[in-house]
Amino acid sequence: MDKISFYEHLLHRLAHWLPFYFCILIVAETIFLLVRFKKVFGKETRVNLVTGFISIAAQGVLKTVLLGGIYPAVYEHRLFHLGLEWPAWVVGFLLYAFIQFGTHLLYHKVRLFWCLHEVHHSATEMNITTGLRTSVFDVVSLDLFYLLIPLVGVHPLVYFILYTINKFWGTFIHISDKIAGRIPFMEYVIVTPSAHQVHHARNTRYLDKNYGELVPWFDMLFHTYEKETEKPVYGTLKVQQPIGFWESQLHEIRSLGRDFRLARSRINKLKFLFMPPGWKPGSYRQTASFLQKKQQIKNKYRNGNE
Repeated sequence: MDKISFYEHLLHRLAHWLPFYFCILIVAETIFLLVRFKKVFGKETRVNLVTGFISIAAQGVLKTVLLGGIYPAVYEHRLFHLGLEWPAWVVGFLLYAFIQFGTHLLYHKVRLFWCLHEVHHSATEMNITTGLRTSVFDVVSLDLFYLLIPLVGVHPLVYFILYTINKFWGTFIHISDKIAGRIPFMEYVIVTPSAHQVHHARNTRYLDKNYGELVPWFDMLFHTYEKETEKPVYGTLKVQQPIGFWESQLHEIRSLGRDFRLARSRINKLKFLFMPPGWKPGSYRQTASFLQKKQQIKNKYRNGNE
């Protein structure tokens, strides 16, 4: 069996087992929480599952068709030829991890994209099904940045295998914090459940932290990494109670629409689209960075008076 045939078979097996992996984790987690804590997530889990099924239909097929067709076309115009040897895997992995980090950051820092990504963060409980909670309107958006990977010469098989592996791990790190938390000896090497639980928290110190899904290296490099030092409280600054499917999908879009309509100038209309969530004309007081600086000043003042 040549390398292409081997990797094609590997990708086929990974894609085949991914849905079973989802189901096994969901069932195992539910049974454990029910037996150990007598706890089952009702409304939110149902919303997550419904969202997941719709997203798979609305996004999965279109993304597969669009990126699956465009990726090989871009690869035909590649700048370098890396083949299927180990440099292609190293370059592919590092590029994939960096683009995932960068696009994830944009989802948090640009309000237009936050309207799509906020759906994922609107869950007020963490469990495996939270990974299925995405915007049904986010068809391709920032995924187009991943086309940089074939452009530098990474073979399509390398990309799609890395993509599928990310889905396996990205599902696991949404596991309930009652089951898995910090893994100190691993948290500098790979993104742990605890690190991703921090990312989903609305605690002020945790806002816009830990963008990585596979490795935490770029968060550490760009100073967006935060260890778990206090219990995470899930949800967003606007969503602190469980909400339904359509509300989770539309409430942030409606909020942006209201701000856009009420803006008095064209420049402010544009700023509402591209400035960070919480920005208002002439004010950053409700943005994550401002709230964190405010908390740091309070903590410094408090510590200075002790």
